[in-house]
Amino acid sequence: MEHGLRTSPESPPLRLIVLAGQPKGVADPLAERFGESHRCLIPLAGQPMIAHVLRTAMAHPRVESLAICVEREMFAPMWDMLTSMPGRGIVALVEAREHLADSVRDAAGGWEGPVVVTTADHALLTLEAIDAVAEALTRADAAITLVPRDCVEAAHRSAPRRFLSLRDGEFAACDIYGIAGPVAVRAVEAFRGNRGFDRSGSRIRRAAGILGLLLMRGRMLTLAAATELASRKLKLRLCAVVLADGSQAIDVDDHHSYAAARDLLDDRSAGVEEGEAGTGARRVAARA
Repeated sequence: MEHGLRTSPESPPLRLIVLAGQPKGVADPLAERFGESHRCLIPLAGQPMIAHVLRTAMAHPRVESLAICVEREMFAPMWDMLTSMPGRGIVALVEAREHLADSVRDAAGGWEGPVVVTTADHALLTLEAIDAVAEALTRADAAITLVPRDCVEAAHRSAPRRFLSLRDGEFAACDIYGIAGPVAVRAVEAFRGNRGFDRSGSRIRRAAGILGLLLMRGRMLTLAAATELASRKLKLRLCAVVLADGSQAIDVDDHHSYAAARDLLDDRSAGVEEGEAGTGARRVAARA
């Protein structure tokens, strides 16, 4: 599926990978609540949840390639949804593997530029978050995103309560990651053994090793020091991107986060409508 592109000549195009698989044999209460086999297809604010992620990705001027990792039996429903969406660039469906690391590796295969990875339940993904990861990849091999605890709690009353405690504060890990290119693909090994993302910071701890885990638990490391330790462990330059938008730490993985995402999406829609109404009023005033 090809569409027109608007890529800046000084900024390399991005591939954005959306992880949408459902672990076999694992029941998803949220999907069951809506009668769907996969959480990514549950209705949210008037459309399938994954559609919110895809619309944001397709609206980004640097996202030239989209790869959706999902089970092969879900290819047909995905194509049906994609054909009804306005967009651009190239969209590929990639069969999800048992382990997340293998899914990311397969979806990144053949792409020579930077890659941004997120999940199908990250319905609140913003253009600004993609920008922040892409910018970080100009100076690092891999990037993770975090949000300070106060920003997360300010975003919504049902914001996550799992945080990574460090010497200089508490942070929530977001499901937005990046790798700079083929030489950095080995960074995905930090996800080995995991079938899905979480926001507990476990991958950061794993990348830093046992010593890092002990130091972090004792609040002995700053974020910068933990990132440096993880970089040495991975043998890559890792960048920790701190976002101020607390919504970026909210993924739709239970009933509470579903309600939070629905509320925040409604707020965004209301803001857009108010902005358009305000613009129209100014135009009328100008003509008068």
